[in-house]
Amino acid sequence: MKLLRLFQLLILSTLFWLFALELLIFCSSTTFINLLELFQIPYKERVSDYDIGLRSHRWDDDRIARLLGQQIRVHCLVYMDRSDYKFGAQKAMHVRNSWGRRCNRLTIISKRNVTLVEAYRQIYVDFHNQFDWLLVVYFDSYVIMENLRFLLAHYSPSQEIYFSAQHEVQIYAHVGQVSTTDYIFSGEALVQLATRNCLQNEIFLRECLRRMKKAPSEALLSFNVPDELIPYTLRNNFWLWPCAFRAAYENQSLDSCFGGAILFPYCSAMQMYTLEFSLYHLRPYGHVNPLPELSSSSFPMTIASRPLNDRLARYMYRSVRIICLVLSWPKTYMSGVKAVSETWGRHCNRVVYYAGSSQTTLSGVEIVGLNVSDARGNLWGKTKAAFHHAYKNYGHEAEWFYKADDDTYAIMENMRKMLKPYSPHNPIYFGSPFKLRSNLYMSGGAGYVLSKKAVKILVRGAAKNCRPGDQGTEDLDMGICLRLLNVRFGDSRDIFGRHRFFSLSLEHFLIPDRDDEDFWLKEYLYQTIGTGMECCSTYSISIHNVSPYQMHFFETILYKNRPYGLIAGHPPSRSSRKKAAV
Repeated sequence: MKLLRLFQLLILSTLFWLFALELLIFCSSTTFINLLELFQIPYKERVSDYDIGLRSHRWDDDRIARLLGQQIRVHCLVYMDRSDYKFGAQKAMHVRNSWGRRCNRLTIISKRNVTLVEAYRQIYVDFHNQFDWLLVVYFDSYVIMENLRFLLAHYSPSQEIYFSAQHEVQIYAHVGQVSTTDYIFSGEALVQLATRNCLQNEIFLRECLRRMKKAPSEALLSFNVPDELIPYTLRNNFWLWPCAFRAAYENQSLDSCFGGAILFPYCSAMQMYTLEFSLYHLRPYGHVNPLPELSSSSFPMTIASRPLNDRLARYMYRSVRIICLVLSWPKTYMSGVKAVSETWGRHCNRVVYYAGSSQTTLSGVEIVGLNVSDARGNLWGKTKAAFHHAYKNYGHEAEWFYKADDDTYAIMENMRKMLKPYSPHNPIYFGSPFKLRSNLYMSGGAGYVLSKKAVKILVRGAAKNCRPGDQGTEDLDMGICLRLLNVRFGDSRDIFGRHRFFSLSLEHFLIPDRDDEDFWLKEYLYQTIGTGMECCSTYSISIHNVSPYQMHFFETILYKNRPYGLIAGHPPSRSSRKKAAV
């Protein structure tokens, strides 16, 4: 009897510990994290004081943007709600230091001290002869002022006209915790509002606006949709969702939405600086963006269109050939792989998608099955198999091989610029260097690029000299393996010491003290990184943890629609400068 009880106790104990182990594994899974976020109460963003600094590019042509800034004078009125008193002053500072610098005049108010209609009246009294248009936005908005002026150039400020967009509270957003209405008033519209007693209160204002002409306001990205249509996984990047919603439910292309946007609502302070860097500093090498024509009876001159100039980029495409190996997972076949195939994958000389088994669910995209389990613990074996397959089947097509995940965005023109001085016949590789104890390796999230010689050595020598089997820590084991095979470690920083490969989203590098002191990134980074704008190269190459929607944003603003009137230039090559000096 005692033996039976002991046996029963042993079985129960075993079941208990098996259950505890399963629970522990589940609690560390992404599924648990997603479920936890689903039931979390949305929290307000936390804002702190920091300065990311300024940076200019003397090769850019900004004459048209400066001309529009002189001809179309915009007074920006940014307001804070009464509930924003805790972090309002810091957030207002970040507005001033980012997009607010491009206003002709900037006024920031708190509705705790003065109502909006009182602010309209005061601005009319003090400044109405000094501006053509009044922009009124909540301080969670990021405004592309060049695009705003391009829109306003088609209208006369002497017209009695206004634009407006409503942005409702969304329960999954970390920002935008009050319903807001953004406005653009022509100078004449403000005069009429002030002289017709429309500025007594909000009710009088709305009644007057009903009798006034409203201009098309789609570019202000008005957003008022049911909460159940919004994926909670976007709560940290909620500024993406107005365009994502139009693409998902209204059949509008992401390119037209991102490229034509004037205002992104629901922006945190950190996202404002990420937008600032992406829109005004990041660019693909050898690609000079086009400029649409500006022709309007309301604007004193016609600005001719300029065609895209990508001759240098096309030459580099032919001379520095790169095969991209994109590793994917079953749950991201229809999101990550689709986004890569529609965006940066098109800039590779060839892109090959790898997974545990073959998939052909996407039109025109084949996912190569490697006969390796898709479990994250087998990523080392999956990566070895991917390099072996690519070298064996496509090795004759390229000189370089770039491995990336399907949530990485890469700017291939910038990779070609970095690789151009190096010979693919030398065993070398580049990426974001990490160091764990005495081991130096490249971050798997940022991706790493190997010369053809390095891949040849890896394919022929990995089985004998490197960690056997499939299980392992992919990027660490790859670094150890390549060191054993005498593949040289390359420095991927630019001539200013700025980094070009990023293992996390840009804000981790752009924002000083964004992460806690004990955050793992600082411990792993091998090379010191500059603060603020000095962290990241103009010719940055890869960014990790990028959502499919954000990939389309990068693709649009890098290759199709820069802020209007800005032509992103590139410094001449050393040989060109020597000829000019002679």
